[in-house]
Amino acid sequence: MLLTVCTIHQLPQAYALADNFRQSAATSAGQAGPVLIGLADDPHQLPANFVSPYPLLPVSELLAADELSALSATYTPIEFAAACKPLFIKEAFRRYPNAATLLYADVNLRFFAPLTPIQALLTTANLVLTPLLTRSLSESDTYWPDEKAFQNVGLYSADFMAFRRSKETDRLLAWWDDRVRTRAYVNFCEGLCTDQIWLMHMPVYFRDVTVIRNPGWNVALWNLPERSLRQEGTSWLVDGPAGRNEPLLFANFKGLHNPDEGFFPHQTRLKPGKRTDVMALLTTYRQGLSLQKLPALSTIKPAYGLKPEPVVLHGWRYVTVNALRSITGFVNRVPLPVIK
Repeated sequence: MLLTVCTIHQLPQAYALADNFRQSAATSAGQAGPVLIGLADDPHQLPANFVSPYPLLPVSELLAADELSALSATYTPIEFAAACKPLFIKEAFRRYPNAATLLYADVNLRFFAPLTPIQALLTTANLVLTPLLTRSLSESDTYWPDEKAFQNVGLYSADFMAFRRSKETDRLLAWWDDRVRTRAYVNFCEGLCTDQIWLMHMPVYFRDVTVIRNPGWNVALWNLPERSLRQEGTSWLVDGPAGRNEPLLFANFKGLHNPDEGFFPHQTRLKPGKRTDVMALLTTYRQGLSLQKLPALSTIKPAYGLKPEPVVLHGWRYVTVNALRSITGFVNRVPLPVIK
């Protein structure tokens, strides 16, 4: 079973992911499971006579009106969706009682190989996580994000998680839901970063949590500098440590398709335009999206998450803001004489 969570304007990406999942699952042992799209938005904003090719689960079916209003007033749209993610996962398990496993995937993910390795792990694991990085960075490394930045956003990716139905998974989801409902902010000074920061506790707090370090899993903007890709026919390979080649199982295009998405809009570690392998993979992703063009949805703003998203600055604006922050930091650190 596949679950993703999105807003209305992200539905074309969700549909492309769902088509991709069904194709990848069909090449695995057994049949593709059900697909459910958690809608962190108001379905009344959908165009008249709109019909979704996949079932939609509106967040209004999970929360009472007063709870929904209070949560929406607290968060930005991205934070709001993160705060509701455990709710959607719990409800998906409830609505599909015959589903023994559940894959959560962000709308930016795409699968490139059969999903058999994931299902094999879920015969014993309650939760499968993938780390953002699988290799330590050099002491002399001056690129950003650095290892400290990854401590701020979390060590594991919340864009892909695989769950097995169990009492321990129920306990894990209840704990996670309790934390993110009121602490899914992006506030690095407070040590908070949506639902993702809380994943760091899960391998310690809960039984049978498996962390996968395979370089072919969750290839993304932040770990591509440590990996190279090679296409062989219709398949992709990833060069891992010690020269081993691993099949590319799935990739995350957040920050690659839209540089302003994600936590690293000003990253200096990867220049996609100089990597022919990355650009070829990105072309494949965009071709899938082009089949799902729905212009009527692209301008619909999220109904929930009433706090505005921070504006991503570029060029001279970004340089100016950083310069002003440096001056403020200097003034705060240096004792200045008091004029009486």
